[in-house]
Amino acid sequence: MRIKESEKNGIVILSLGGKMMLDAKSASLHDYVKDLIKQGKTKVVMDMGKITWFGSTGLGALLASYTSLKDNNGDLKIARATRKIRSVFMFTQIIKVLENYDSVDEALAAFNK
Repeated sequence: MRIKESEKNGIVILSLGGKMMLDAKSASLHDYVKDLIKQGKTKVVMDMGKITWFGSTGLGALLASYTSLKDNNGDLKIARATRKIRSVFMFTQIIKVLENYDSVDEALAAFNK
């Protein structure tokens, strides 16, 4: 899995690519988010538009990241999740926890509501 970081209006955008499955890089997503929190960055959008494979490890990393951000008065929004990923979110009922948006701009705007 690849992680590309950018920032807009104080919100970190993590553009994810590749496979989110059982490997050290998927598990390190949570560590990446914990490092952001240490820097005082607690508003994060994860752009999942370039994820080619999504497994339970990826789901666990998303939930752990969400929990860590919430515990530090932050939030996580998901942008551009593929239809397959959204179906996993619906099946596991994670859709009730993680806010999903069709675009990064929509996810960014949701922080201002």
